[in-house]
Amino acid sequence: MTAGTVVKAPPALAVFACLLLFGWGELTGALQGGFKTQILATAASAAKEHPTVHQLTGLSDVDQSIVEGIAQEVLGHIHHFHSHALGLALMTLALVTVIANLEVADRLRLFLMGWTAVGLLYPFGWLTVALALPAKGKAVAFALAERWFFIPFGGLYLLAIGTLIALYAWQLLQGGVKREA
Repeated sequence: MTAGTVVKAPPALAVFACLLLFGWGELTGALQGGFKTQILATAASAAKEHPTVHQLTGLSDVDQSIVEGIAQEVLGHIHHFHSHALGLALMTLALVTVIANLEVADRLRLFLMGWTAVGLLYPFGWLTVALALPAKGKAVAFALAERWFFIPFGGLYLLAIGTLIALYAWQLLQGGVKREA
């Protein structure tokens, strides 16, 4: 890029959506750091309330290790949400900036931005797993996350990225992307 190159900023709503997800990610990171013990205790307590879901035996020694494992999984899935939220927010901000600078019709640009921004909902699947796991078990928690977040929003996000790559490559081949020497 030369000193005279101007990069268009993405729409404020797209930036706000990215910042909002980034904030959720930071919040869960802070909760993990400051309330780890409470999160583990709450998850363990919730798991104990659903003994058949987790095949608890009634023997405290056996059940304790099962419940502790569930609590650790919950904490791990909160961490997955934290890291995916931060990463996806930053990645989406970069993608909508690229889209804002594409030489395409305004309607197509807005469509691509909206399509890409919908992917910001994907990380909430990890939060769904963390919240549903103690009461519903691993299989049901993952099924909920897949049905409501991973497949629809993750799938749309991947398709949006693939479409953006193809469109950008097409414009490069056609000479439509401004390249600086």
